[in-house]
Amino acid sequence: MRLHATHLVTVAMLGTGGAVAQTPTSDLERCESLYATYERHLGKKSEGQPGPSLEIKTAIEQCRRGNTADGIRTIERTLRANGFRT
Repeated sequence: MRLHATHLVTVAMLGTGGAVAQTPTSDLERCESLYATYERHLGKKSEGQPGPSLEIKTAIEQCRRGNTADGIRTIERTLRANGFRT
């Protein structure tokens, strides 16, 4: 249910041209959600896959330390570069 609410905030922001400000908590939730998507589809260690890149590890740490804007931007960019919509 928490993930669904985060997506609603994102949809609300897109529908208003970004006029709805996210709270720091929802920014962190957004970052964690993006990271979970990355981990699920791109970040798992397996044969031939090294796991999350240093850039992604740094991004999630930035989010967890309060710099959500940079962390979100990095994870979104990586997901988009790999064909995901953010």
